[in-house]
Amino acid sequence: MLKYKILAVIIVVVYFFQTFFISFGGIGADSLSYFGIAADLPHPETNLFPLGYPIMLRMVHFLSQDYFWASKILNGLFSVIILLFSYYKKFYFRETVLLFAGKTFYFAFFGAMSEGPFIFFMYFLFYFLHQLFSENKNLYINAVGASVVMICIFFTRYSGIYIYAAVALFAFLFFFKLKEKPYSKALLLFLVISGLGIGGYLLFNYLHFGSFTGEGLRGESR
Repeated sequence: MLKYKILAVIIVVVYFFQTFFISFGGIGADSLSYFGIAADLPHPETNLFPLGYPIMLRMVHFLSQDYFWASKILNGLFSVIILLFSYYKKFYFRETVLLFAGKTFYFAFFGAMSEGPFIFFMYFLFYFLHQLFSENKNLYINAVGASVVMICIFFTRYSGIYIYAAVALFAFLFFFKLKEKPYSKALLLFLVISGLGIGGYLLFNYLHFGSFTGEGLRGESR
């Protein structure tokens, strides 16, 4: 286990310093859009991207006064929190460290992108759903926790809707098998709360911006 602890520390250091060794510092076109939305808060002018990541940037910007450093701090916090949580909860710590050592997590936490918080929230979604399906206690607490995280995922990236749709499809296809399981009602609660949260955000977008996900803006130059 010691080697995984050492590797976890190396990962955090590498993740924090990696963008200092490239010319653009991990800041791309989408990063500038996120910075722009964050700067416009609390009166955003576009819903091309969800507000979750810009809100986090704005909160940390209050301390750093620089959006580049805000993104660096957030990525650092995301990786440290996941690794510490995995270690202290004994939730597949070795596997989590190995995921961080691979390309997918490396690029997800590479720069000022919403992929970082998306992976962060998705990790905890997996945790709550794992507890929901494998434990016969705290079912409704885990269902509510999974619901909150699922809503956060959608607030971070609109593609989170596919994760929700996949769980809903799973519940629909295996309804007769699942209804006898102890977690069936808790799973339904998760789908209802998550659905209300996602639907509420889409309604806000439509009423405030005139579109659900900024679909009319896609393909236009920004």
